[in-house]
Amino acid sequence: MRNPFRLRASQRAVNDEQFVRLFGAGALDLIDDITDPFGGLVVLRSAPGGGKTSFLRLMTPRPLRLAANLQDDPYSRPTYDALRGKGAIGENGPALLGVMATFTPEYRDLDDVDRGLGMFRALLNARIVIATVRAILERSNRTYPDDLETVQAHWNPDVDVTIPAKATGTQLYEWAANIERSFYDRLDDLGDGESSGGHTRLDALTWFSTARLSDAQGEIDAKRLLMLDDLQLLSDDQRKSLMDLLTTARAECGIWVAERMEALNYQEILSEGALRRRDYEGVVQLENLWANRHKSYAKFVSQIADLRARRADGFEDRDFFGLLSEDDDDVRWSQAYADASEQIKSRIVARTKNDPRYQDWMSSTESRNGTAHDKAVLWRATEILIERDLARDQRAFDFEVLSDEDYSSKDSSGMRNSARHFLRHELGAPIYYGKATLATASSWNVDQYVDVAGDIFEEIAAKVTGPRASPAALTTDRQHDIIKTAAKKRWQAMPRRLPQGYDARRLLEAAGRFCQAQTFRPTAPYAPGVTGFAITMEDRAKLIDGADKGPVQYKKLREVLASLVAHNEIAPRLDHRNKGREYVVFYLNRLVCVHFDLPLGYGGWREKSIQELSQWLEHGASAVKEARLVD
Repeated sequence: MRNPFRLRASQRAVNDEQFVRLFGAGALDLIDDITDPFGGLVVLRSAPGGGKTSFLRLMTPRPLRLAANLQDDPYSRPTYDALRGKGAIGENGPALLGVMATFTPEYRDLDDVDRGLGMFRALLNARIVIATVRAILERSNRTYPDDLETVQAHWNPDVDVTIPAKATGTQLYEWAANIERSFYDRLDDLGDGESSGGHTRLDALTWFSTARLSDAQGEIDAKRLLMLDDLQLLSDDQRKSLMDLLTTARAECGIWVAERMEALNYQEILSEGALRRRDYEGVVQLENLWANRHKSYAKFVSQIADLRARRADGFEDRDFFGLLSEDDDDVRWSQAYADASEQIKSRIVARTKNDPRYQDWMSSTESRNGTAHDKAVLWRATEILIERDLARDQRAFDFEVLSDEDYSSKDSSGMRNSARHFLRHELGAPIYYGKATLATASSWNVDQYVDVAGDIFEEIAAKVTGPRASPAALTTDRQHDIIKTAAKKRWQAMPRRLPQGYDARRLLEAAGRFCQAQTFRPTAPYAPGVTGFAITMEDRAKLIDGADKGPVQYKKLREVLASLVAHNEIAPRLDHRNKGREYVVFYLNRLVCVHFDLPLGYGGWREKSIQELSQWLEHGASAVKEARLVD
């Protein structure tokens, strides 16, 4: 059985019908807060695998037409409804002419020779025009380049504009081809020289928004959307020039640009607005948005998993999540939890020397009903509360007996979650399993979700022996092992995936060991656990404004932190105040948390100075000071 989770929907190897059928309609929630998504500039940013290109591809003519044609398919209907609601599809089919142009590394090759960026603008003008001609042919179900004569474009150009005022698709093709040929000829001739020729303006944008465009059926009456993908492949000067042009343009069309976070410089990545996880009108940072809508994200990625599983040959429309067990194997674990309760009880007796102060707590815990797992968690929670009481510097009345009310006042869901995590970690019981964990472990990144879900699907699919087979649900143990293995593979691949990858992993290894030591302290002071580190805003200012003037390691730390943020290995949040100071908190990617056996919740963090972080960067886990065993 072919694993449908190994397909990347944005890849052209996935045909348009597959793409539409695999698309998760929840992605269209991303533009809910934009007043006029098809009438202004929209910037989509994310780490690699965030889903930007798939989002753009859906707005191109063939996928829009297929979405309209598949409206009676129950699995594709949500995508149709969402597109209809956004105005991309009307009563009679697509109501949008979406044109997509993708940047390639050859643009950056111009950087050393293209003085004034004239050649860059000329090449981009040509490719926007050709992309438009292709989109028109797709919209009318014609082929490129055979049916170029069916395309017509009329407009009123300014003086010195080279795009023809009236042209067929063939003439536009020849016009663009001449620019392409000139581009490559000049690159060959220049060598190490420079050129000041090319186009002075991005005229193709005005042409696209104002020209009367026609196909074999007549004039095209549709909203127009120009989509530019992979801006991170441009040089810094090219990207800045293009963004300036697009921001100041008064084009009568929608413009969407998509780029990886790595396109931004460290000042943009670590800016106050970005750190507050705040998106502005027209700017959508995908991971930020999903983090603020975690329920919508969980629903969205669940749609993706269901759609992909149902499309797999031989899976016979089985329910993917119905084959994921949400409960432990009673045969294996019930006795282990019962034994753990007795062991914890014995530890408490030995630790307190039967101090009558804790007798009510012990008796109350003993009398509670529940499963073996529930009782073991309760005993572990009681042990944590006793450790907290014992750790107090002074007790006014050592002889005072603690009552049930005292216990209840100190109990909390966070502390109970810590007890559950401690218990399962100590027993080697499964921690990472189930539908909710699968979504949380992806750190708001679609590709990360699909990678792990694909590993789980592979295991499930191997148990399907025929159309009538009813495979047993995948145990929590096995799910845990698969997710742990996925986290380890991702960890090992980090040096290849990130710039300065070895430095980045060394810093993260220290961070992971530090969070691990803080999380598993006997008193669980940061329930349910520590999954991040923080620096003060003053230290952030030193990194951004003073790193170039300060010690060399600060500049290196700034670059590595920016790279980790850009690749979604750490998620920054500037929303924490403590004792009158404001902090930037960097939470670890959730698969990094899995790698270090940490809980997946957010909230627990500890302050670190940039001096300490520099030591982490230089020396890794060996620079992490041992946590106190007793609080």
